[in-house]
Amino acid sequence: MAAHILATTSKLTQSYYHKPSQRRFCGKTLDQLFDLTSDAYPQREVITYYSKDGEVKRLSFKELRLRVDRFAVGLMKFGLQKGKKLGIFVGRRFEYIVVYLGAMKAGLIAVRLLTSSKANQLKDQINKVSCDMLVTDSDGLTTIRELLPDVEAINVPCYRQPLPSVRFFINIDAAESRGACLALTNVFSLSSDDLKELDIHNEVQQDEPCVIFFSSGSTGLPKAVVHSHRAIAECAITTSDYRTAYNDDQRGCHLCTSPCYSPVLESTIASVVVAGDRFVLTESTEVETFLSVIRLERCTYVGLFPLLAFEIAYSKDEGIDLSSLKQAGLGGNTLPPDTLAKLRKFHIKNITIGYGMTETNLITCHLKGEPIDEKTCVVGRPLPHTEVKIVDDTFCTVPVNTEGEICVRSPFVFEYYYGEEERTKAVKTESGWVKTGDAGIMLDDGRIRVLGRKDDCIIKNAKNIYPSEIERYLFGHSKVELCQAVAVPDQKVINEICLCLVLKSETKCTEEEIFNVMKEHLDEFHIPKYILFFDRFPATDTGKIKRKELMSIATERLNL
Repeated sequence: MAAHILATTSKLTQSYYHKPSQRRFCGKTLDQLFDLTSDAYPQREVITYYSKDGEVKRLSFKELRLRVDRFAVGLMKFGLQKGKKLGIFVGRRFEYIVVYLGAMKAGLIAVRLLTSSKANQLKDQINKVSCDMLVTDSDGLTTIRELLPDVEAINVPCYRQPLPSVRFFINIDAAESRGACLALTNVFSLSSDDLKELDIHNEVQQDEPCVIFFSSGSTGLPKAVVHSHRAIAECAITTSDYRTAYNDDQRGCHLCTSPCYSPVLESTIASVVVAGDRFVLTESTEVETFLSVIRLERCTYVGLFPLLAFEIAYSKDEGIDLSSLKQAGLGGNTLPPDTLAKLRKFHIKNITIGYGMTETNLITCHLKGEPIDEKTCVVGRPLPHTEVKIVDDTFCTVPVNTEGEICVRSPFVFEYYYGEEERTKAVKTESGWVKTGDAGIMLDDGRIRVLGRKDDCIIKNAKNIYPSEIERYLFGHSKVELCQAVAVPDQKVINEICLCLVLKSETKCTEEEIFNVMKEHLDEFHIPKYILFFDRFPATDTGKIKRKELMSIATERLNL
């Protein structure tokens, strides 16, 4: 394979645009795709929702479509014109889908706020992009009251500090409107039965902003990542195409395990919007709930992030029945071989590993029939219409099997960071390539092996060691809550490895126990020289560990 080769589409899915069943979707926005599918299957169940109190709500395409349309018209009646920003500060509720699709249909930009945010963090996100209206639930309203104690008493539009851009708030749980906090039912009531207003609403262009995500950056305020209608719709079509292949062209049932504000939501609802599959959402995130719902609803797809994968893999419940799953998608981090082996005991038909980021949506995944490499956790080949190349520090493509930075170009990549032109230029080239900041290797067959963040690399005796190569063997350990491998100075080899650990509550563990685990899986060169125990790690407002600060603390504690 030539050194300059780019991994692109495979023959299996390369021609999906030419299939008669998919041709109608070209050039559509996500809400338009949903309209086409709801027209085709009006009576089909589309959302199955399990609330915390045990109630199960089931909506057909026709019922969901009516809610989406009414919400869109209600927003337009409030004077929200095309291009205005609607903040969404809602937890794992089915109304999230209504609000999100309704915002698109009204030509607005949906701002997906982090529901884990504290009051000041929420304020920073809202003010960074100047949201015009905010939708929340009863839990989110508690946080908003810390910023605006009189939100349910002040006049509308409010334009009140410390959220000067917000005109109205909508509470999806409220029975009636109070002050600047409107009830969702009041918004619905503004639309007429024939919904003629939707026939004259502003048409959006494919390259116009559609959604803003907030990434969990390791320094400072999370970046506001802007995606276009084209990026979101194209990603949905492509994701639906390969996921439908796992279902043997039968109707699928997809359990959402990610937060609703995450871009992963798009890949979960993709087959719903495009192919008429079913979407299952639980308000609870307990592993017992997820497992129960998989059994009850006979789910065919579930996304497994590391913590959930560990909890399932090491569950003592031998009676877990996951036989309905035709695919389990792993993401967020690589898993150790032992964990993958334990997952297989539940007879999951296909375990795949995906790779992506907020700026690029999904980049790679394993196509049907591709076994995963349990030893190296290769993340698969690029999705259709996605180019990946590995480059050196001068942005020149390196030969295959050579380490470098992973770069991506596809219709799915972001447009820009809101209000940060220079930061955008540092990551996205004029020709559309996005520098991921991840180190990786392209194998001979086009598959990608992700090594870890470039900035996290530990250079020991002129050799590169990535923290994930060490940390992965402690994921799922019965006594370890968190682990981070960082570099500390050493006169002999320049840098040595220090393994920092946070133990689970009421748990005791010795250095010897940890070293024994390391010796079992790692060669001598990769075994940490030091082990330090912490009560907690320094972290950003969004919970991401500050590795550089942790490195400084470790160096100071070791008197190096």
